[in-house]
Amino acid sequence: MWQRILHLLHKPAETRNLFTEFEDTLMLIIDPEQLTNNLLSKLKEFIGVEKAFVYLADRSESPRTFSPVDKAGQDTFQLPELAIDSRVAQWFRTNREILFFDQNKELTNYLRTELEPFLDYSTNLAFPLISMDRLIGIVFLHLEQELLDRAQVANLQMLGKQAGLAFENALLFKERLRQNERMFRAEQLATMGQFAAGIAHELRNPLTAIRSTVQYLAGDFAEGTEQKKLAGDILHEVDRLNSIVGNLLSLAQPAESHPEEIDVSGEIARCLDFIEANTKSQNVRLQTDLEPDLPKLTFDRAELRQVLLNILMNGLQAMPEGGTLSIKAHRLIEQGCNRSSTTEKVLIEIGDQGAGIPSGLRVKVFEPFFTTKPGGTGLGLAICNSIVKRYNGDIWIDEAKGGGTEVKIALPIK
Repeated sequence: MWQRILHLLHKPAETRNLFTEFEDTLMLIIDPEQLTNNLLSKLKEFIGVEKAFVYLADRSESPRTFSPVDKAGQDTFQLPELAIDSRVAQWFRTNREILFFDQNKELTNYLRTELEPFLDYSTNLAFPLISMDRLIGIVFLHLEQELLDRAQVANLQMLGKQAGLAFENALLFKERLRQNERMFRAEQLATMGQFAAGIAHELRNPLTAIRSTVQYLAGDFAEGTEQKKLAGDILHEVDRLNSIVGNLLSLAQPAESHPEEIDVSGEIARCLDFIEANTKSQNVRLQTDLEPDLPKLTFDRAELRQVLLNILMNGLQAMPEGGTLSIKAHRLIEQGCNRSSTTEKVLIEIGDQGAGIPSGLRVKVFEPFFTTKPGGTGLGLAICNSIVKRYNGDIWIDEAKGGGTEVKIALPIK
């Protein structure tokens, strides 16, 4: 009897010590995965948690998804992402409290479509990670026990607040490292751009001379001869070099833009007409889904066509044996983190059924001279990225449904 009373008297002190210990570690850990494992160990001590899945918002200016940080020691499997404006995220953003799935069946059924993957892994509650009045993440848990007492609920809420601050600090630190890396890369690219522009200018004149000379000499060769074929090959390679030089100049010194109000659907249709012959010769089926009455964009017409055609041609080159090339366009409303502001955009999605691009390389393909294609120059998507960024847009790559690559372009409506 006395032992039980002493145990109860010591329990709050032990809990306070665990909280203090956890809070102290927050100042030392800057890795989200290590924080996840630390949080799981504390949850096991407090309430007997068996599994914990931590989701954090991506760190872009307009975050689009909550993504899993780590499997927290579980078997490897594909955890789904949650859209930033999903029903689950909206509920936690509004209510900011623990959601017990079994105790709130009506709400769980309302959210079931999005919760189904987590229910399959026996999670029975979730709680938000809040920092500076923003929802930065969601934690899904599987408990050994069905019910929590008031003290355990209070402990869980306290852990959620501490963890929210910890993950925010870790993400801010990683973002600062990424910013420093981007600044360093930008300086490198600026230097490389100046160097490339200088070389490009120096190459243009001799290439023009080579081309005109070969054309002149080719006139003396009879059709079908080996000399005529070699002259044609030289002209083809000179044209290819001229194209690379033009791309280098476009990347280093973009031409002056002439923005005007343009009809997105009309420009997409013109680009599809341009590649129609290629699609037929490659047995590629075009699939379009364009929202009616899309708002007009303020954009340079030639630059938009350059972006669309580059991506469409990449999609065709990814499917030499045929397949489906899809292009969709619809209105996109993005909410700010505090839900007090919204941004309206047009989202263009171009998908192919090719081999796809590994997730680790999807950001790198927008860097100059990086390519996954044999014989590619690595300048096409870099130019697309440069154009889109000049109009305050975003361009990124996802895996297409059923495999392949899906390039997404979000352009603001002014």
